[in-house]
Amino acid sequence: MDRLIKVSADQNIIADKVVYADTAQLRKKGVLGRHALGTHEGVLMVIPRRTGLFLFHSIHMFGVPFALTVAWLDKMGYIQDLKLAKPGRMYFPSDLFTDTRYILEVHPDHFPLLQKSTKIHWEVLGG
Repeated sequence: MDRLIKVSADQNIIADKVVYADTAQLRKKGVLGRHALGTHEGVLMVIPRRTGLFLFHSIHMFGVPFALTVAWLDKMGYIQDLKLAKPGRMYFPSDLFTDTRYILEVHPDHFPLLQKSTKIHWEVLGG
């Protein structure tokens, strides 16, 4: 069973059914296989420690039939980059080198709020 977390930005809960993807299997799955993503759903991918080269922190939207808000976060949850990702493309952080430790994928409706935010907080549900 997936471990779910609640994600907030600036004390506003943006999604309360977010998969905490801390394994290679969960990161690979991401949002694949879904036909839609509810405004309360998402995935927070934990990135293993490796080079900060942006290529290793990319996401792809092949096989994902809906748009996503994607935020690249550092180890403290500060937003390093933010993009509105559309189906059928690859996305990378803007800088050649990045401190990305997490990648958050949530509903596109959250893009305006995250544009105004600097830090993401999360907590494990039921624990």
